[in-house]
Amino acid sequence: MAKIAKWSNPTRQAYLVKLWTKYGNQCLQGHTACPVLEHYIHTDSKLVLVPQAKSVPCLDGSGNHIKDANGNPLYLTVYPLVKDYIQTKSIDRLYELKSETLIKDWIADDRSQRQADYQAEYEARHRDYERRTPLHGKFSAIGKDIYYDIQPQFYLEALGISGLTFKPFAKLRLASSYVRLYVDLSDVFQPLSKNKKRKAVRYGRKSIQLNNQIDRACWLAVKHYLYS
Repeated sequence: MAKIAKWSNPTRQAYLVKLWTKYGNQCLQGHTACPVLEHYIHTDSKLVLVPQAKSVPCLDGSGNHIKDANGNPLYLTVYPLVKDYIQTKSIDRLYELKSETLIKDWIADDRSQRQADYQAEYEARHRDYERRTPLHGKFSAIGKDIYYDIQPQFYLEALGISGLTFKPFAKLRLASSYVRLYVDLSDVFQPLSKNKKRKAVRYGRKSIQLNNQIDRACWLAVKHYLYS
């Protein structure tokens, strides 16, 4: 079974079909079923760094030239990297050229979206402050918006072991709410030894890695509860 590319989705696939309908079987100059081979040759320029030989004088600590036994100044050959362009040629049709450019843009957009989602998730999971009242007086409209914006989406109240399933769980409270969620942490605690599990649950002794894994499991559970 062929693996589906991450950028592929029904909307984008449909757009590629429209692109083929418009440009399919055309040469780079837009001729359908063009018999001229040169019209399919595409030249692409790529920026690269290449070493370039350069002689530099040998200097002492005072900036004076160092000379050999015959009184001639000494030089070293160094190879600093300089920018250059290399050109590659390939045989393409107009559809391939346009679709490849479009797919690269989609991949870049998806990468940016993943980074933005991760940053938003990270900030939401690591907010650890909550105010019950404003600094001075009652909430204004702007103050209320700021208050709700800076709140984390949940607070971790406790870790425990279920008396029914004997599995570790986390007790959460949703921000500005009386709703409590109980999140199964079996997958998070599975690699740990019995001693480390007991220390984490009973005494709250957790490594940074374990703490991040618990936070992420809780965040995913809250996200599923709120948005599914």
